[in-house]
Amino acid sequence: MKFGKWNGHISLSRKTTTIFLYIVIVALFLQWASPLAAQISQPTTLSSATPLREIVSQGVGLESQGKWRAAVSLYEKTLKTYPEASQLRSRVRLCRAQLDIVRRYHDSSYRKSLNQLDLTSSMAVFREVLKKIDTYFYTTPDWRGMVSDGYFQLQLAMQNEQFRAFYNLQKNVERDTAFKQRIDGWMLRQNIRNYQEALKAVEYICHQARQICGVPHQASVMEMLAGSIGLLDRYSSYLTGSELDDMFSQINGNFVGLGVELRILDKYLLIDRVIAGGPAGEAGVKKGDRIIEVDRNIIPQIAAAKAADLLKGVEGSKVEVVLVGNDGSVRRMSLTRRRVIVPSVEDVKILDQQSGIGYLRIRSFQKNTADDVEKALWQLHSQGMRRLIVDVRGNPGGLVDSAVAVADYFIDDGTIVATRGRSVNEDIDYQAHDLGTWDMPMAVLIDGKSASASEIFAGAIKDHERGTILGTKTFGKGSVQGIFPLTSYDSGLRLTTARFYSPDGHMISQRGVRPDVEVNTVGKPLADGTLPVEQIDPTLAASISQLRDQKIVSVNRFLDN
Repeated sequence: MKFGKWNGHISLSRKTTTIFLYIVIVALFLQWASPLAAQISQPTTLSSATPLREIVSQGVGLESQGKWRAAVSLYEKTLKTYPEASQLRSRVRLCRAQLDIVRRYHDSSYRKSLNQLDLTSSMAVFREVLKKIDTYFYTTPDWRGMVSDGYFQLQLAMQNEQFRAFYNLQKNVERDTAFKQRIDGWMLRQNIRNYQEALKAVEYICHQARQICGVPHQASVMEMLAGSIGLLDRYSSYLTGSELDDMFSQINGNFVGLGVELRILDKYLLIDRVIAGGPAGEAGVKKGDRIIEVDRNIIPQIAAAKAADLLKGVEGSKVEVVLVGNDGSVRRMSLTRRRVIVPSVEDVKILDQQSGIGYLRIRSFQKNTADDVEKALWQLHSQGMRRLIVDVRGNPGGLVDSAVAVADYFIDDGTIVATRGRSVNEDIDYQAHDLGTWDMPMAVLIDGKSASASEIFAGAIKDHERGTILGTKTFGKGSVQGIFPLTSYDSGLRLTTARFYSPDGHMISQRGVRPDVEVNTVGKPLADGTLPVEQIDPTLAASISQLRDQKIVSVNRFLDN
C-alpha cells in the first residue's frame, strides 16, 4: 500500500492508537541540511541588518530558556521578511532538532521502551533501520553524512534538559568539549562507505559517550538513530511506538480518544478541529478552544507536549481537562475516551440547485476515501447534481492509492501519476480506467496547504484538462513515504521511497500544482468592516461562477451506457 504523506509498507493488523493527535507544527516541512554538526554551538555571523541582529538575539534568548517552539515561530515569521537569511534557517534546524528530543522524551511509550534496551539490542534496532534505508531510500544514502547527523543530534541531546534529567546527567562543559574534540578528530579520519561501516562508527561514538560523559549506550544509539533518519530529508523520521499507532489511526480513519485534532503550542493545546460524534464534540468543545490543564497538570508547568501525551488512554477511561473558550470562558470537564470515526469526506451538499452544482470536501486521503467519495457522488446525483466542486484545500495528503482511485472517477484513460525511486519496485505508472467515469464539468479548489496525495489528485485533473483548478499554488510535496514498523523494537520508520510526477511528467516536489485560475483570498471589507458574501470564500465563489458557464455533456458515463 502506498501513501502520499505517510506512504508505506505496513501491517494493518497493528493495533490503532489510544488517541489521534494530528499535530500541526508551524513550517513542518523546512529543508534540513546535512551534516549540521558545525552549527551546534553558537549562531553563525549575522547580517549587519539591525532588525536581524535583534531578532536573532531574542531567538537565542528563547533557546536558552528551552522555548524551542517559540524560537522557531519567531525565526519562521522573520524568514518571510528576510528569506535570504540563511542564518535564521540554521537556527530553525537546530531548534527543530531540540524539539524532536523534547517530543520523544515526553512520549511515555518511548520512555518506557528505553528501559528494555541495552547496547546490543539498540544496535540491532539501528542495524534494521540502516538496512531499510539502504534498500528503500529514494536515493543513494550518504553514510558518512548520516553518522555526522546522528552525532549532531547526540550533542544536542547532551545539552537538552529533558534528556539530562531522564538519565540524571549533570551539565559539564569541560567534559562535553573533551568528547566533542575526540569525536571531531576521529571523524576526520573516517571513510564511511556503507551501512556496516556506519554501524561501527556509531558503536565507537556511543562507547566514547559512555566513557567520557556517562551517557548510557542505548540513549546514545537511539539519539544517533533519530538524527540519522530525521536529517535524511525533510519527510523521513523515526516514529515512536505511540507515533506509529497514531499513523495507523490516520490511515484507517478511526481511533480511540476524544475526537479532536490539536496544535501543540508553548502555553496551551489549541483545538484545531472537533470531529462530529466524538466525546469532545458532544461535550460542547469548539474549534479554537484552548486546553490549559490535563488531569490537574497545568500548562506550562508541565510541557504542552507532555500534556498532549496525557490525553491518551484506553477506551472507556476518563480524562479531566480545563478549557478556555474564544470568549474567555473557563470550564472544567471530564471526558470519556472512546472509538471515533474520522470522516475524510465532508460538507456534501448542493450549492446551486438551479445549476446543479454539487460540492464535497476531501479532508485527507484515507483507506476508505474512495468509497466515501463514491457514496457522496451518488448522493449528490440523486439531488440533481450536474456540475461538481471538489475542495482539497488544507488537505495534507494521505494514501496514494486513494488519491489515484478518486482521480479515476473523473478521468477515463491515461496516466494519473507516476512514481520513480531508486528501487525498480517504486517505478509505478498508475493508470485510469474508463468504467464508471463521472463526466460532468468540475472544479478543484487548492491552496498552499494542499499537499502530497491531494497534489496527485489536482495534478491529474489539471494535466488531463478534466476540470478547472482554482485557488493558490499547492505546497509542493512531491515525494512518497513508506511506513516501516520495526521488528526489533516497538517503533517505526517513515522513509522517502520515491518521487511522484504528474501525467505530463511535471515534478511536483518544491513546485506544486499551479491553479488555472488564481484567486486572491484576501477579501476587501465593506464600509462597516464586514466581508461581502462572495468574499467570505472568494475561491468557492469563483468556482461557482466558472461552473455556471460550462456546458453539460454528461454526468456519469456508466449511467449513460
